[in-house]
Amino acid sequence: MTNHVGIRKLMLMGLVLVAAVVLTAAGGQEEAENLGEPDVVLDLTAEGREFSIAGEGEANPDLTVSQGDVVQVNLEITGGNHDWVLDEFNAATEVISQGETDTVQFVADQSGEFEYYCSVGSHRAEGMYGTLIVE
Repeated sequence: MTNHVGIRKLMLMGLVLVAAVVLTAAGGQEEAENLGEPDVVLDLTAEGREFSIAGEGEANPDLTVSQGDVVQVNLEITGGNHDWVLDEFNAATEVISQGETDTVQFVADQSGEFEYYCSVGSHRAEGMYGTLIVE
């Protein structure tokens, strides 16, 4: 059992590194520069996966979980009005503004790749979306 926990910790560290590289690379794009720097924290808990996303709605990395995990997304907005929506799991935060936070929790009870997005105005069409991968 301890070995399994060690492997999961290594996988988590790898995910954080990949997210940091992806977000750093995105920072060089003109569109991302206009939106500010996102802050994404990924955490593995005994119950499942917790993702904390802070920014102006532009933080949209791939989020990977195991089927059956309890997934929690903590959204903190530092500019504009945004939300976090995942239709296939009927999961969504409220639309929140700068300085506000909201949390949504759901069970990843089906495997596959699912698009999450910001439903405010044309934000989704402007690239405010990402992928939840359930293995």
